Amino acid sequence: MKNTFLLFIAALLVLISSCKKDNSIGANLLPSDDLLNANFTDTFTVTAKTIADGPLRSDKLAKNYLGVINDPLFGFQQSSIVMELDKPTNIFDDTLMTSFTVDSVVLFLKYNFVYGDTLTPQSFKVSRINNKIIETQAYYATQATDFAYPASTSLGTLDDYLYTPTRNLVSTTTTDTTGVSSLIRIKLNDQVGDDILNLKQTILRDSSLFKNAFNGIRVENSNTIGKAMAEIDLSNVYTYVGIFYKDKNGKAQLSKLFPNLYRITSGAIVAQTNSINLFTNTLNSTVQSVIGSGLENDPVNYVLGQGGTLVKVNLPTITNLGKVAVNKAVLQVTQIIPNSDTSFKAPSTAAIFLVTRNGSGDLDFIPSYVEPFYNGYGVVDSVGTDISGNKVVRYSINLSKHIQDISKGTLANTELYISTYRTGGTDGTKNLLSSYSFGYTPLRVILAGSNYSDTRYKMKLNLTYTTIK
Repeated sequence: MKNTFLLFIAALLVLISSCKKDNSIGANLLPSDDLLNANFTDTFTVTAKTIADGPLRSDKLAKNYLGVINDPLFGFQQSSIVMELDKPTNIFDDTLMTSFTVDSVVLFLKYNFVYGDTLTPQSFKVSRINNKIIETQAYYATQATDFAYPASTSLGTLDDYLYTPTRNLVSTTTTDTTGVSSLIRIKLNDQVGDDILNLKQTILRDSSLFKNAFNGIRVENSNTIGKAMAEIDLSNVYTYVGIFYKDKNGKAQLSKLFPNLYRITSGAIVAQTNSINLFTNTLNSTVQSVIGSGLENDPVNYVLGQGGTLVKVNLPTITNLGKVAVNKAVLQVTQIIPNSDTSFKAPSTAAIFLVTRNGSGDLDFIPSYVEPFYNGYGVVDSVGTDISGNKVVRYSINLSKHIQDISKGTLANTELYISTYRTGGTDGTKNLLSSYSFGYTPLRVILAGSNYSDTRYKMKLNLTYTTIK
C-alpha cells in the first residue's frame, strides 16, 4: 500500500510539473496561460535564389572603397569616390597671400585594408566634379552621371600603383617612405593650388562659399585593370589634399583641404564626410545564368557586395506546426571556397546578414535583430571540407525570436535576403550605415544552394520547439 501511495505522489508531481510554464527560449514570448507539451527537433529545407541587387544609398560614408576587381567567378567590379573638400587650413592674411609660389599639390588617401589580390598594379585619375554635392540629399551608388566632368578638369594621375608588400590577402598593411602606413599619394597639377589660393580671403575662410567656388573631386581608376579594392578612410587625418607652397617671404607652408565638414549636432561639433561611393559591375555569364534560371534549387548561390547580387531566402511554412514555443531556430548557411582559387577568403565573423525589406523597400534588419536576440546576425560556427575537396565555412544565423513571431501570427513569413549590408537610412543629412562596423564592402561569397552536391552543407533551418496545449 505504501509503495502504491508513493507511486501516486510521483505521478502527481510529474503531472503538475508538466503544467508549469517552461523557462526555455520562446516560452517567455507566449501568454502565461499557454501550457507546454512535447519537445520536437526538426530540420526544414530552405529554398534560396540568387538575384540582382538594386540601387544602393552610398553617401556620407566615412569608409569608401577605391579600385577594380576582376575575377573569373564574379566578373568585373569597380568602385570610385566623389568627395567634397572643406576650405583650406592655414590661410594667412591678405598681406602674406599677395605673393606665393606653389611647389606641389598632392592628394593623400589613407586606407585601412585592401580586399583582393595586391599583386596587380592599378592606375588612378583625379578630376574636378561639375556639380555640388547637396549635403541634405541622399545619393545612390549609380549616380555617376550626376558628377560627370569634361576632360579639361583632369587634375592628376597615378600610374601602376602597387600595394606593397605584395601579398594575396584580404588585409594588407604597407608603410611608405615617411613612415605613414597605408597611404596613397596622387600628384595633382600645380594649377589647382594656384586656383584655390587665389580665391578671395572671404571664400577661403568660409566653408559654404568655398564649396560654391570648388565643388569637389572625383577619384577613380583610369582603366579596368586590377584585382583589389582599398577601404579609404576619409575621416582620417592623413586623408586630404595638400597644397605645398612658399609665401612671399620664401617660407615653406602647407595648407590642407580635408574631406570632412564640421557641423554642430546635439550641441557637439562633429565631423561628417560629404562623399559618395560609386559602384559599377559586369557579372560574368555563370552568375548571370543563375540569376536568370528562374529556379530556386540552384546548386550554388552568389553574394556580391556593392550592388552586385543578393540571395533571396524563403523559409518553410512555419504556421503548419500549430501552436508552439520556439526553443531554438538556427538557419545554417555554408560558404564554399573553391580549392582551385585562393582569391576567395572566409569573411570575418558576422560579415553576412539575413535582412528583410522595410516599408520603403530598402534592405533592413529583421524586427528581432535588436538585443538580446540579434536575429539575422551571421556567426561562423565551423569549418570543414566537402566531398569535392573545397573548404567550407558554415554560418549559424539565430532566428528564434523571428520564427516564434511567425508561429504566433504576429509577423508575416516574408522573403528574406542574405546580404553584406543594410539600409542607408532615409534622413538625407545622415547615413545610418556609417554607424555600424560593416558597409558596402566588395565581399564576394559563394554559398551552397538548395541542390548542392554535398547534402551536409545545403541551406537548412534547424528548429527545436515545444507544442502547446
